[in-house]
Amino acid sequence: MTSESIPVIDCSPLFNSLEWDSNECAAVIAKIHAAFSTWGVFTLTGTNAIPPSLAEETRDVMNKFFELPLERKMALHLKDGGWAWRGYMPWGGEGTKGNIDQKEGFYGGSEIGDGHPMKGMPTFGGNRFPDGELPEMRGLVLEYIDKVTEVGLTISDAMSVGLGLDRKEVKRRLLDPEPIQLFRSFKYSGRHGVDSCGIGEHSDFGFLTILSQNATGLQVFSPSKEWVDVPFIPDSYVVNVGDILDRLTHGLYISPLHRVLTPQPNSNRLSIPFFFDPAWNAEIKPLPFPKKDNETPTPTPAAIERWNRNSTFKDLQGIWGQYLGVKVQKIFPDLSLPEFLAVSRPSGRHLVEIRRD
Repeated sequence: MTSESIPVIDCSPLFNSLEWDSNECAAVIAKIHAAFSTWGVFTLTGTNAIPPSLAEETRDVMNKFFELPLERKMALHLKDGGWAWRGYMPWGGEGTKGNIDQKEGFYGGSEIGDGHPMKGMPTFGGNRFPDGELPEMRGLVLEYIDKVTEVGLTISDAMSVGLGLDRKEVKRRLLDPEPIQLFRSFKYSGRHGVDSCGIGEHSDFGFLTILSQNATGLQVFSPSKEWVDVPFIPDSYVVNVGDILDRLTHGLYISPLHRVLTPQPNSNRLSIPFFFDPAWNAEIKPLPFPKKDNETPTPTPAAIERWNRNSTFKDLQGIWGQYLGVKVQKIFPDLSLPEFLAVSRPSGRHLVEIRRD
């Protein structure tokens, strides 16, 4: 291990000001830009978008969910929820590079009505909550999704300014009319005789990940190529770049490798990652950085090496829904899609097949 530590950034000026014309806001934006350009991740403190009481109550209710009898959780198995991809993921339902991830999970997302244009598409639909046993869970999770989405939009605006663009440029190009919002919660528990990580080494596929955690265990691969522990800081969120944002910024922002260490059988680690991704119909093409000497930014050799090692993206074209479609193709065997060659292969992380009905 190394003495390095990931950046910790107090972002309160961004959440306490509407105009962002202060020196304090400019300093925070510069820190976020530097963190994404070097580590690809930082610990965010100082947000008032997510009330601490809401975050605590959401973690508490998720712990209560995982403490339910197994048969009750299995009644909400995500394989029975159709293409909305919502519900309970049993222990062993995800893996990394052939190894089982030592965790169980809950999948959720924003609710959509019957008239929504994305109704019936993969990842869109209704949630599956244990309303009888935990009636408070539905309201807490949906409110948390709304609030953490505000954080994602604020960070996206900060990125726009940091990249030299208009404040709403990233949102307009990639997140309107609504970003894809994927709520996950994972409870880690080691099993005797199983020697694998909680989550194995990987980078995230999408745009931004905003993580709440209640304990240590997460590690990030540092700029000096060392595994670094991510400390647990109360009322903080770990924010990291995903693979598509890496590519959209010509490799300036780095999608970092990360992992969760092997949990003990009595582990109390609970994490709530929120995957904040482009809108389904967002056009995927590089962001238009201000040109220097009439030259378009080009990726560095280090960025190209990272893309070849970590990413499944071969090109930037089409819309985000096409990328996501290939990503989940293995999960949804009934999903028939036109050929799309900008993504080389579907995800191998998810080990549960889900039929449409």
